[in-house]
Amino acid sequence: MTFPFSKWLLATSMLGLAACAQTSIQPMSKDTFKVATNAAPACGPAGARNVAFKTAAIEVIRKGGDRFVVAGDHADSGLQGDFFSGFQQNYSQGMVIRMVEQGSSEAANALSARETLGSNWQELVRKGAPTTCG
Repeated sequence: MTFPFSKWLLATSMLGLAACAQTSIQPMSKDTFKVATNAAPACGPAGARNVAFKTAAIEVIRKGGDRFVVAGDHADSGLQGDFFSGFQQNYSQGMVIRMVEQGSSEAANALSARETLGSNWQELVRKGAPTTCG
């Protein structure tokens, strides 16, 4: 029995969704850090952006805050592979996040990390940076 190509493609796509993103945090100052996410082709640019944004909210909470602003944002994509195995497009998202003190004048306009993550924010913070784009 042969395994049809369409089923193979679906199976490999689903595997790609299982662990499709890697994120790193780089401190820049006491209240500012950079989030750098690289995502697989299955994620697409929106998936890379969502992982970076959720990771930023998680990091703000881990650093003892709740309010933040996105001070910088950069998206990119590139090809990876060769002629023999084929090429795949991967996506990257970089964000510079500045934490905002609760009582400051900027707090009213800043985003809430807890609201960004939703009602299960404690579980998401415990798990850490997401590795899937879904």
